[in-house]
Amino acid sequence: MAESIINLTRGVPPVNVFPVEDLIECGQAALQRDPSILLQYSTTGYVPLREWLGEQYGVGPDWVLTGNSSLEIFSFITQVLLSPGKRAFVESPSYDRAITLLRRAGADLVGIPLEEDGVNLSALEAELERGAPALMYVIADFQNPMGGTTSLEKRKRLVALAEEYDFWIVEDAPYRKLRYWGDDVPSMWSLSPERVLHMSSFSKVLSPGLRLGYVVGSVEIIAALSRWAMDSYICPVLPTQGMVYEYCRRGLLESNIEHLKQVYRPRLKAILSALNERIPQTTWTRPEGGFFVSGVLPEGNSVVNLQKRAREDGLKLTDGRGFFPNPADGERFLRIPFCSLSLAEIEEGVSRLARLL
Repeated sequence: MAESIINLTRGVPPVNVFPVEDLIECGQAALQRDPSILLQYSTTGYVPLREWLGEQYGVGPDWVLTGNSSLEIFSFITQVLLSPGKRAFVESPSYDRAITLLRRAGADLVGIPLEEDGVNLSALEAELERGAPALMYVIADFQNPMGGTTSLEKRKRLVALAEEYDFWIVEDAPYRKLRYWGDDVPSMWSLSPERVLHMSSFSKVLSPGLRLGYVVGSVEIIAALSRWAMDSYICPVLPTQGMVYEYCRRGLLESNIEHLKQVYRPRLKAILSALNERIPQTTWTRPEGGFFVSGVLPEGNSVVNLQKRAREDGLKLTDGRGFFPNPADGERFLRIPFCSLSLAEIEEGVSRLARLL
């Protein structure tokens, strides 16, 4: 273990949790049942999957768009809802690739400071007085990169402000099903389905290589996004959608999610315990699910300098500056993913990090 490289950068599932045999069987069954649909062009995605997803949210298939990952769908959202110079709000810190896509769309990007239970509402309201955004991107459940969950009170206030100032909330929820303890909080979409676009994917609950995401929203906005998607790629990859629909139709998804919880729960407990014991000089977030723990390093530390020294000790770390609209705000920010690490790797990785600090 001492000579191995421990990767504390990307939040990826371990390969041994993929239900390979079930997916092979489901892919074969889907192609045998619907080859003329799954191997042909389509303008709407695989309708049975859209119907199944709609049932999970209590809506019809015309409220659902499926595509090649939620990130690609978000790129469509930025093109449809934004134009160069329009304001867009994000949590600060936020998902680095979402920040990149908003910048590519030419948005005037504004970061709202993120607290343990969601964004700082005073800062948000002050920024709204300066000008409402076209959209606000939020990861309300087990946020990437911080790991926290937005409280119900703040969710209610966020959707109320969206209605008052007439902007969209894009609620990204890839980790929502991966709660290891505590109680679910109602999604923002459930609080305001006409004002919120709810995105998710099968990357964290099944396999990222499937590249299958979706968005739930009002019929009008889904129709607009569907037109943009069709003009961008004609149609998404349909065999994957057929495979996943078959997997869900057979009732396998929920049992797979429960299995993932059993794998990930002890890893989250282990990394929280190790960080608090070995690096008490840093305050670490205490997530109840998801993939990430984070902290702000003590004064005098720089994550860039720490990265360089960590490489020499066989430890890969992420540059925290990429998670902030203003990169300087992330000079001491460190995100640590835990799901792909064994308990031994967690113990050794935190030990190396403690020595470096």
